[in-house]
Amino acid sequence: MKQLLFWLSSGLLLTGAAHAQAGLRAGGNLLSFRMSNQLPGAPSVKHRTQLGYQVGLYYQAALSKRFSVVPEVQFSREQQRVTLDSNVLIDANSYSDYRLSLSYLNVPVLLRVALGPAYLEAGPQVSWLVGGRGTGDTSGYTWGTGTYVRAIDQAAIDRYHRFDAGFCLGVGVRLPAGLGVSLRAYQGLRQLNTDYTNSPGTPIPYSGSKEYCQTLQASLTYQLAAR
Repeated sequence: MKQLLFWLSSGLLLTGAAHAQAGLRAGGNLLSFRMSNQLPGAPSVKHRTQLGYQVGLYYQAALSKRFSVVPEVQFSREQQRVTLDSNVLIDANSYSDYRLSLSYLNVPVLLRVALGPAYLEAGPQVSWLVGGRGTGDTSGYTWGTGTYVRAIDQAAIDRYHRFDAGFCLGVGVRLPAGLGVSLRAYQGLRQLNTDYTNSPGTPIPYSGSKEYCQTLQASLTYQLAAR
């Protein structure tokens, strides 16, 4: 994380020296999953979102007086608490409770339109899963072995696709001294989990549904003045 902050700060200084209008963006996020194509007998799934964070470097290139394109490189830590209650797909009378943490390198490229001090922005985003884990436990009863309690501890890259792509939509307000606030929503368009059917022995239980990433970000921004 310290290396990332150093890289972002160095990039900001370099772009500023080159008379570029660049800035930093940092804040918190909330992660949720959109579930679809649920299999018959799939477990009951509850996702309780937990606060994550993101930090990024962006560059605003003006296309006209009101329009600009804003590419960004962002590190994002997204997390939630997941519970699954199933007696069909995983084990008889099984219950799982685990914390899921996902670390992404996000690259959104947004078209921004200025409305006075406020602005609207929208555009595509590609994301690369660089790390994270699922940790917790699962308990239940199986025929032949009786009751059990097993640990859940698996790398996220072993359970979820590395690449994601989707669409961002956001609003923001420019404040004095180069500061600003923004709110942005992201909807992933690619199935996040590698499989959604039962796989015996898998540490992170399968949900029985296709999962798509959704995030909501609130950020503070700091932008260098154009020269």
